Amino acid sequence: MNNKQLGLEKESVACRYLIEQGYQILERNWRWSNRGEIDIIAIDPKRFNREYLIFVEVKYRNYSMEMSLGAVNHKKIEQIKKLALIYLSRKQIKDQNISFDFIAICGNEIKHLKNIVS
Repeated sequence: MNNKQLGLEKESVACRYLIEQGYQILERNWRWSNRGEIDIIAIDPKRFNREYLIFVEVKYRNYSMEMSLGAVNHKKIEQIKKLALIYLSRKQIKDQNISFDFIAICGNEIKHLKNIVS
């Protein structure tokens, strides 16, 4: 299995996890031009007792959860924020609560960090 296939498989694991948590998956691998990609866009119907549109970055490392958790840096977060603004504009979404999450996967372990951008 190549890295792209492995990445897609782990994003599917993340999607199943989010669905089990009550999320509704709207998009996977949403891409705008050559600016990058948002791994998962979902609705969390109960975040802060409201419905939130969630932009999720997924990272997998097979050797260390710490490496998975450290895989999203400031530059990647800024890219996701810019892509989220483009997504909202393209879909003509206004007055929507949004949040950014990170899912780290190592082996069979999943860590879900909510609200990674303040």
